[in-house]
Amino acid sequence: MRRALVATAFAFIAGPALAHPPPLGIPGFLGGLLHPAFVPAHLMAIAAFGILCGQHRVAWGIADLAAFAAGLAAGLGAIAVAYAPQWAGLALLVLALTSGVLAALAKPLPPFLGLALAAMTGMAVGLDSPPDTIKVDEANRMLAGTALGAVILFAVTRELSARLVQALARPWTRVGVRVLGSWIAASAALVLAMQLSR
Repeated sequence: MRRALVATAFAFIAGPALAHPPPLGIPGFLGGLLHPAFVPAHLMAIAAFGILCGQHRVAWGIADLAAFAAGLAAGLGAIAVAYAPQWAGLALLVLALTSGVLAALAKPLPPFLGLALAAMTGMAVGLDSPPDTIKVDEANRMLAGTALGAVILFAVTRELSARLVQALARPWTRVGVRVLGSWIAASAALVLAMQLSR
């Protein structure tokens, strides 16, 4: 009898199931600001691309940051006019896998490839960030927070990777950055395989 009461109590205190985890239940701008760090596919794609850009910062300059922000703005703009594709989550995983593999290889890449990956990653993050609210003003604040959060996360990851690559003068000491890229690629491949097997 006691077990049945405990089981019933747990059934009544269950929370709602959401497609994306709400960042600590924070709505509006702050919820959007934390959104890229709390959704694993967003975090993997932004981190992998940030590592790749950090490795190529000297050759690519800051154009990758501008292309990422432009792609992100385009994706969030599409979300604002109610376009929410179902494939955006898979695209993020493919981009995380691609950026992770390229970071693990650590080969010089042409700037146009970096700009294309930046725009695609930004757009995919934007398209996979529909707000979990029906209030227009709160949704707009959440989208603005997501834009700022994603750009900050990308810029910080990119800068940390660049400083780490610069600080590690010997080629064999840069293996840690490459290993991190390969781990992200492996994680993205596993999640992608699970998504496609359904």
